[in-house]
Amino acid sequence: DMHGNFFPYDLLRNRDTKGSLSRVSTFMRNERSQNKDNILFLDGGDVLQGQPTVYYYNFIDTVSRHICASIMNYLEYDAAVPGNHDIEPGHAVYDRWIAECNFPVLAANIISVKSGELYLPPYKVFTKAGVKIAVLGMITQAIPAWLPENLWSGLCFEEIQPTAAKWVPYILEHEKPDVMIALIHSGLSGGNLTDYHENEALFLAQTVPGLDVVFY
Repeated sequence: DMHGNFFPYDLLRNRDTKGSLSRVSTFMRNERSQNKDNILFLDGGDVLQGQPTVYYYNFIDTVSRHICASIMNYLEYDAAVPGNHDIEPGHAVYDRWIAECNFPVLAANIISVKSGELYLPPYKVFTKAGVKIAVLGMITQAIPAWLPENLWSGLCFEEIQPTAAKWVPYILEHEKPDVMIALIHSGLSGGNLTDYHENEALFLAQTVPGLDVVFY
């Protein structure tokens, strides 16, 4: 959950701070210089909300390439999933960000109501150092419990566990990966709301055979 924290600077208090994606950039540069073929760089969502910089490109400068896409492209992300706070700015913002990313933004459980088709690619297969790795992406289904429908109009968010139970066997059969990863924007467990399962990582790991890793 990066929340627009691109730079090690507190823009509200005008002072340096710790952390930020710029320091991840330094770490990744060092890692790739030693062993680039062994690295898969993924993001679990919630990037389009939280700091003045990202707010500016969400709602003020809506013409330039979104700073989040520019930075993530520069860092050479391999794949990402959207989070609930990426849906929060509305269609115009997240559709623009997704279109400007040079990597796939995955979500096997976001369905277009009008067409009945997937809104985003469900998974991506990578080969790193001769190892075939499949990444299945999903977002928490609790979006309608938190956000008004105008922000996600035309979309349906299906439950993570049944979605994975459908896609994992398909991917294993058709892609035959050496490693099967679930990359989800969802918590470990609990937090279930009326009609929505918010945090499904533990349930997913316990009930869907074939998964090797769950990043949540």
